[in-house]
Amino acid sequence: MLLVAGLVGSGEARQAKTLAEIKTSKSITVCADPDNLPFSSRDPGAPGYDVEVMRLVAAELGAEAEFKWVATVSARRALANLTEGECDLFPGLPVSPGFAEEYPRLAFSRAYYTMRHVIVARAEASIGGVTDLRGGTTAVEALSPADLFLLGKGYPRRAYRTQEAAFAAVRSGEARTALLWAPKAGWLVQRLGVSDLAMIRVADADLAVDFGVAFLRKDQALAAALDQAIARLRANGTIASTLGRYGVPLVDGRESTRRTIIPVAWLPRRARRVVQLAQAPGATPDPIEGRFLFESNCEQCHGIDGRGGGAVPPLRAYPLGGEERFVRAVLEGRNSRGMPPWGGLLTDVQARSIFAYVHALVPVIETAPNAPLEEQARQVFGQICATCHGREGGGTRIAPSLQAFKGTDEQFIGTVLDGRQGTAMAPYRSVFSPEVARKIREYVRALARPH
Repeated sequence: MLLVAGLVGSGEARQAKTLAEIKTSKSITVCADPDNLPFSSRDPGAPGYDVEVMRLVAAELGAEAEFKWVATVSARRALANLTEGECDLFPGLPVSPGFAEEYPRLAFSRAYYTMRHVIVARAEASIGGVTDLRGGTTAVEALSPADLFLLGKGYPRRAYRTQEAAFAAVRSGEARTALLWAPKAGWLVQRLGVSDLAMIRVADADLAVDFGVAFLRKDQALAAALDQAIARLRANGTIASTLGRYGVPLVDGRESTRRTIIPVAWLPRRARRVVQLAQAPGATPDPIEGRFLFESNCEQCHGIDGRGGGAVPPLRAYPLGGEERFVRAVLEGRNSRGMPPWGGLLTDVQARSIFAYVHALVPVIETAPNAPLEEQARQVFGQICATCHGREGGGTRIAPSLQAFKGTDEQFIGTVLDGRQGTAMAPYRSVFSPEVARKIREYVRALARPH
């Protein structure tokens, strides 16, 4: 209701521009991730090839590209910017029937590049293709297409949180090989100036995905114009040369389906950068990683607030004492509820990390009926806030001090209600009211005063 009231009070909701409006205004707004190289970046010195390609496409349409920076950790939240008219185009999305069915309001251009995979290995490892991965453990990003691919083949693998961590495992000798997105592997090799590894192109169709540009389905003229622009840019080699500048492995300057061993020494050297390894096995549960895993894999069924719906149960059904039951359900699945087993994809610690985040996300608050706002705030603080920030709000190992918060009251309240992306701080807008959040701020201020 607050959202509806806001839209009514500020006029009509924004609408994505049609092709005619783009040509008239000579401007087109593109959504992109601000920190996702080699794909996109806010850095003008290295904007990423998705950003560069979209500038080229915009020029073909007689317009200039402007960018709205949005995090892409959660695809649903990111794409809401497109469906709500905050941007006109969203590049770097899979052109596949399954993805299109999941987002029926969107249409997709023809592919402007094909995301392939490469095997990264030391040159002396004598790796010629996928079948050679049977002989040792391969590093992969957890729950990525490569992870699922190796799982299906029954090949030994070790999952890491990111592509960078899997790549670092090969460099350090922790893993014999890694199966990675070709653009990411090429970019890391280029950035780090690595010369002792090889990238082996993989031609398997299960590890190749066409990527295009998404836009609202309503404008067929825009669809035709985008396809024509992309066709011209591919035909004249402009897109391939753009990919090559970011280290994407190409053959004879072109994308190719052939499996090719590409020595990485030919890539230009760049400044070295430390790549952090994933947490070692046996690490303690991490609610920040739990949020990453939840948004990537759980929220599609359980919702962004974990409350479920229909046949999907709410995750609040698992209180703090139900951790073992929760972990068992995640790893073993629940056939009667349509819940698949995740034991081959997630570790015990990762499941516990999800539980740690879910506990913060969907708490059960016990307050007396019709209690004053001040009392509700004290109850919420004791049952939720104190678990991370400490009983006095002075901060702990996993959360900062609320007493030392330097922002305005409105910033404090906004953080409480909307959470903080990239941290374990969950959004509580659907749990309690802004009025209670304001009283929490006052309560924390009182705690900071000398007793």
